[in-house]
Amino acid sequence: MHVDEGYTDPRLARLYDAENPWHLQDDFYLALDLAARSVLDVGCGTGTRLARARETGHTGLLVGVDPAPAMLAVARAKTADVEWVEGAAQSLDLGRCFELVSMTGHAFQLLLDDAAVLAALDRFRAHLTPDGLLAFETRNPGPQPWQAWTRAATAQQVEAPDGEPFELWVEGAYRSGPDHVTFTSVAQRLRTGSRRTSRATLRFLDPDRLREHLAATGFAVDGWYGDWDRSPVTDDSPEIVVLARPVP
Repeated sequence: MHVDEGYTDPRLARLYDAENPWHLQDDFYLALDLAARSVLDVGCGTGTRLARARETGHTGLLVGVDPAPAMLAVARAKTADVEWVEGAAQSLDLGRCFELVSMTGHAFQLLLDDAAVLAALDRFRAHLTPDGLLAFETRNPGPQPWQAWTRAATAQQVEAPDGEPFELWVEGAYRSGPDHVTFTSVAQRLRTGSRRTSRATLRFLDPDRLREHLAATGFAVDGWYGDWDRSPVTDDSPEIVVLARPVP
């Protein structure tokens, strides 16, 4: 799993929560968290959702895994009542099983080839109870959302935890492969004008190919949604939200 340098740089990781406030997708996954006695969130980032689950009253096992120490540092500062583990999806081996395994925030799109996707799905299945649930999402390639990843469309002003103002935006998105998009993220200090940039590549997996990968790794689709209201997937849907269970 490729790790965006924007997540490994502590100076950028501290901006993540301001750039990504609570969203409908968080409500969607939090409901799944509260319905499960144990939760493993792979690619947990700054841990906002699991911290909220604990605050909301979840009393079971909550484990967040992420490959970026800078993001985990932010998560650990939020709560010690969640277990935070540094690790990657494709090589995950915690020796425990969970009722819910999730991968949110479009982290699934950082699995950049079929081998990475299959390895991650295999590891997810290995960490699920026999009746457990896998939940994740990936952007639907149909609407080509990267066409709107420009400064004009994405710019926002945020404050770092210490109150320093920044402007954040995305620019330069282009097709870098048959199903890959590469883009640049920019964080500019408003007081000095200095900039910090990072480049990332995401994979936009075809829905039919995704179904094939799920079947190949022993999953049966339990839910297949085009948005957070559980509407069906269409060519124009912004998301492909997947709920799947291991086949006995």
